[in-house]
Amino acid sequence: CPYGTHRVLEPKGVLPQPAFKISNDMEIYDNEILIDVQTLNIDSASFTQISDEAKGDVEGIKKIMKGIVDERGKHQNPVTGSGGMLIGTVEKIGPALEGKTDLKVGDKIATLVSLSLTPLRIDEILDIRPEIDQVDIKGKAILFESGLYAKIPEDLPENLVLSVLDVAGAPAQTAKMVSPG
Repeated sequence: CPYGTHRVLEPKGVLPQPAFKISNDMEIYDNEILIDVQTLNIDSASFTQISDEAKGDVEGIKKIMKGIVDERGKHQNPVTGSGGMLIGTVEKIGPALEGKTDLKVGDKIATLVSLSLTPLRIDEILDIRPEIDQVDIKGKAILFESGLYAKIPEDLPENLVLSVLDVAGAPAQTAKMVSPG
């Protein structure tokens, strides 16, 4: 399914965002894109809630975040319902998308869909920057065929790009609705 319903484990028959659990096995289907994740930009409300729950303790924040992803297969805060977005490098493109996307292996992208619907695996949390709600990780994610993304411009700092594109659907909606003049 271009919207990722094939990954929903619980409850069956819903889209990935409202699902409680999705598959994050990182074996891509032919219409998916595998991403080597570098940074998660966690939704501000979600990060604040996690930080408060951990009483600001970095190791506690790491444990809560990994627990969410281990339980749900995605980073969807069970208290706020929100996720965030990510930046990473395209590792593999499913054969059904070859020639249908402007992406190529090695492109650095920011996903413009929420982490609350993105299959995610966190192998290791490398750094947490609580002042900007960003978390550097070693991990993988999957972008569905319908998933929006932006290639990271080489002339802008990645943290700035994440901040600008933070509200996952806003850039695409702006491009769709705004015209010169």
